[in-house]
Amino acid sequence: MFDTKLIDVNFVRWMACAALLGTAGCYTGTDKAGGGSTPDTAAGGEAEAGPADGEGDGDGDGDASAGSDEGGQPDDEAPFEVPTSEVQLLPFHVRMANLVAVTGVPADHAMFGQLWAKRFQLGDHDYAHGVAPDLDWNADRMEQWVKAVKPVCDDPQFQARYPDLASDVTRLARAAYGRDATDDELQAFDEVKLGQVDGAGQYRMVCLAVLTSLEFVAD
Repeated sequence: MFDTKLIDVNFVRWMACAALLGTAGCYTGTDKAGGGSTPDTAAGGEAEAGPADGEGDGDGDGDASAGSDEGGQPDDEAPFEVPTSEVQLLPFHVRMANLVAVTGVPADHAMFGQLWAKRFQLGDHDYAHGVAPDLDWNADRMEQWVKAVKPVCDDPQFQARYPDLASDVTRLARAAYGRDATDDELQAFDEVKLGQVDGAGQYRMVCLAVLTSLEFVAD
């Protein structure tokens, strides 16, 4: 059973890099871990697409065993469990309300532009047009969420609200979870920064780890 209260560090690192290929300082592997299944098998060989287009949207049938040492691609040694049907996302409007509360800006702020643009890919509904909610937390939706949340992490107003996030996650964790982070979670947030070559990369990875954690997005 996937524990929605725990941060899967390897998953966050892998998914952030798979979604953000071409980002300077992107994590280049999970060499601390043993072998295991990775989301590339569920996402159509995402990690094999390469950084050439700068988007990480490749849809090739890459061999999951072939890691790369450039472009920020993670290696294939990522022993995390991809959440399946036992994990249900919070409704899209609830996730957006949570982001509004965490960031302190209105829902129409520019930092949320990608989230609104991808709202149906992220599980929102429009009954008037026959679109039902889809709250499964699958590999494609994970990737789309990371891509859409990245502008939030990079926004100057968000960074002004949490200026020390790379070194102190406690304020953001408290705002996101409504409680203090546990010692294990604080250690996980430290580990998610491994491989980042600069403060900006560390900041982004910690931000993505919080805003992509199951406790923040899932029921």
